[in-house]
Amino acid sequence: MWGCNYSGTGYGHWFFGGGMIGFATMILIVIIVAVLIFKLIKSNQYKGPRNFDKDDSLMILKMKFAKGEISEQEYQSKKEILSTH
Repeated sequence: MWGCNYSGTGYGHWFFGGGMIGFATMILIVIIVAVLIFKLIKSNQYKGPRNFDKDDSLMILKMKFAKGEISEQEYQSKKEILSTH
């Protein structure tokens, strides 16, 4: 009527052109995308305690030994101490 091409279903043409079904499909897609983004963010977060301090300490010890700041005996004893803890 009046050239507006209204089909008379009462819902019009929401989103995917399927009325309430199209709207429900759109909501489902939005929820799925939100869940996937949430899981992606959670999977990239910190996984738990790691040995950063130990690794950093060993790296510093190696650098000091390489520079000649400590002797081989001192290097070996400190390396053993760090390895056991």
